[in-house]
Amino acid sequence: MAISTRALDLLLLLRGSEPEGLGRAEQVSDQIETAILMGILTAGDRLPTESVLAGELGISPITLRQSLAALRAKGLIETSRGRSGGSVIRRQVELSDSQLQHKLRRTSTESLRDLGDLGAAIAAMSARLAARRADPQNVEHLEALVSHHSNTVEERARRRMDSRFHVAISIAAQSSRLTSAALQLEAELMTLWWGMPAHSGSGDELVKQHMAIVEAIKGRDGDGAARAAERHSRSEMEFLIEQHLRLTMRPEEGA
Repeated sequence: MAISTRALDLLLLLRGSEPEGLGRAEQVSDQIETAILMGILTAGDRLPTESVLAGELGISPITLRQSLAALRAKGLIETSRGRSGGSVIRRQVELSDSQLQHKLRRTSTESLRDLGDLGAAIAAMSARLAARRADPQNVEHLEALVSHHSNTVEERARRRMDSRFHVAISIAAQSSRLTSAALQLEAELMTLWWGMPAHSGSGDELVKQHMAIVEAIKGRDGDGAARAAERHSRSEMEFLIEQHLRLTMRPEEGA
C-alpha cells in the first residue's frame, strides 16, 4: 500500500532529527529509519518512486539509492524492479532492552529535564492552538488514536501510539513548525523509553490523560487543553527520570 500524503509530510518534517556528522545519504536513511521506529511508516507501506521521493527530499536519485541500499542491508525495506516495483517497508525497527537502557543511563538528568521542559512547552502550546483550530477530522483522528492506544497490549506498540498522539495534537494545531518540533522531540524520546509498563501504575492512566486532552480540545477549552497536555507531558518525563535514576544506581551489565 502506498504511503499516505500525511505520512510523507511527516517523513519530510523529520529532517533535522538525525545525528550530527552524517553524510546526506546517511541522513536520509536515518530519517526513514526513524519514521519506521515511530510508526509513521509500517510494514507493507510502499515508498514513492525513487524519482518522486528524491525530489521530495531534495536529493539526487543516486544519493537516494545509497540511502535505500543501507536500509535494505538492515532488512528494513525490500526493493523490486519493473513497472510495479519499488521499495516496501519490511518490518518495524525494534531496539533491544539493553540498547534502550544504555542510552537512558548515559543521558544526564539535566538533559532529561531539558527535554521535559521542551516537551511540556510544545505539548501545551499545541493543545492550546488545537482547541482553537482543530477541524472535525483532526478530532476524529485524535479519538481514534486514544481508542487504539487503549486497545493495544504490547508495550512498545503502546509507546509508538502515545508518540503518534503527541504529534497528532501538533497537526491539529495547524502549525508545521510545532509539528516538526514535536516530531524531532519524539524521535529522540523513542530511543530512551525503557520500562514503560510501570508508567503511572497502569496504562489506564495514560488513556485518561489522553481523553482529558481530547475532551478539552473538542470543547474549545484552550486553557484546559494546555493544562492537561502539560500535565501529561511532565508526568511522562518524571517517569523517565525515575527510570534513569534507577539504572544509574545499579551496575551496568557487562561492566
